[in-house]
Amino acid sequence: MSLKKRMFRSNMTILFSALFSLMLIFVLVLAVFEDSFEKQLYLITQTKLDSHVGEVAQIMENEEIQSAEELKRQVGDWGYQTAVIAGGRILSGDRDGQMEELAEFFTGGNVAGKTAEIFAYQRATVVSRYLPHEEAYLAAVHFSEESWLTSSLKQSFFSFILIIFVIGLGAIAALLFLASFFTRKMNRIIMEPVEKLVAGAERVKNGVLNEDIQYQGEEEFEHVCQTFNSMQRTMAEDQKQREKNERARTDMVTGISHDLRTPLTSIQGYIKGVLDGVADTEEKKSRYLRTAYESTEEMNILLQKLFDFSRMESGQMPFHMVKADLAEYTASYVAQRETAADPSVLSICLHACEDLMPEISMDVEQVRRIFDNLLENSIKYAMVTPVKVDISVEKTEDAVVLKWRDNGKGVPEEKLGRIFERFYRCDESRNEKGSGVGLYVVKYIMERHHGRVKAENDGGLKIELSFPREE
Repeated sequence: MSLKKRMFRSNMTILFSALFSLMLIFVLVLAVFEDSFEKQLYLITQTKLDSHVGEVAQIMENEEIQSAEELKRQVGDWGYQTAVIAGGRILSGDRDGQMEELAEFFTGGNVAGKTAEIFAYQRATVVSRYLPHEEAYLAAVHFSEESWLTSSLKQSFFSFILIIFVIGLGAIAALLFLASFFTRKMNRIIMEPVEKLVAGAERVKNGVLNEDIQYQGEEEFEHVCQTFNSMQRTMAEDQKQREKNERARTDMVTGISHDLRTPLTSIQGYIKGVLDGVADTEEKKSRYLRTAYESTEEMNILLQKLFDFSRMESGQMPFHMVKADLAEYTASYVAQRETAADPSVLSICLHACEDLMPEISMDVEQVRRIFDNLLENSIKYAMVTPVKVDISVEKTEDAVVLKWRDNGKGVPEEKLGRIFERFYRCDESRNEKGSGVGLYVVKYIMERHHGRVKAENDGGLKIELSFPREE
């Protein structure tokens, strides 16, 4: 069932409950008021006795009068009706409907006096005397006509009932109108933003992410629509980033495939030269094979980058943390690289701190991968010969900081903030070989060490690595 139908049913339920309650209260008030009103009418009529009641009482005192007929001859001229009543029944005398109703009053000893008794009963003036020998009552009754006051009160009562009825109908009509008004208003308040959100969701489903929901109204729904718009913009940005990453990934695979073709062609050419006898001396054979071997190392480096990147993307790159002295490890790495490096191409200078360096928690193999990537980046992009790398290790209050600086031309300031992004290459023309993931790997490994990395131009590109100190 739709929300609109549920709201309609809920409003109708509330409306009919209110109407039922109103009608019930109206009936109860009417019943209570009618009973009270009738009692007041009876009270008014009962307190008005006939003007001849005293004379009738004196006549009734005469014990010689024992029958209704005898009493009727003396009081009939004053409009009195007479009867002998016993056990709630008329034994003799007038028997009209009013007297029959009055006879029910004379039961169970309601009037037990032996002398004349005067009382009012509803609209009647009653004078009675008990007849012991007949065990009955002799009664003279004067039924007064309905007074103008009683008639007026009854007319007012019915007018009041009519007014109450009209007011009740008006209240019901007002409730119906208000219920309809508020139902339409609630439908507009709730259904308008809901319909806009449904339409927005359909657009998102169809891939349209650049059209915001325009809604102004209730603050809560405005917040929901703004949140939906924010989500939509985030999805659009993520989609653009995914498309960009996919293009960059495709370019990386294409570039590495292109970079692999060069050493592979070199390997094939030199091996074929050996097989075809072009290398006809031992010296040539040795040089051809050495060149082919160096090309396989270059291929191995490219494939290792792909493998490392794949493990990083899947979260499966292992880290084995041990406590070590970063300065000592850096000195060992520099000594190893200096031994293998050609001084005319590369020189590395380590500025060691004389103070005792605190140990840090690090993965030795991953830190070596950081150094390899930084060294490769300096050699490829310094654009000078020879490449000179200055390394220093310092300690601060909360970290051990390694600074790596080359003597190259640095990075344009507008590109400096992006060099750690995945697949980003400053040389977009691909004049230099590279995958665009070297510095991204550096940042990834530093984050896994809970450290930080930043870059700046300082007589070349300077990269600063901060490893947190052990407590």
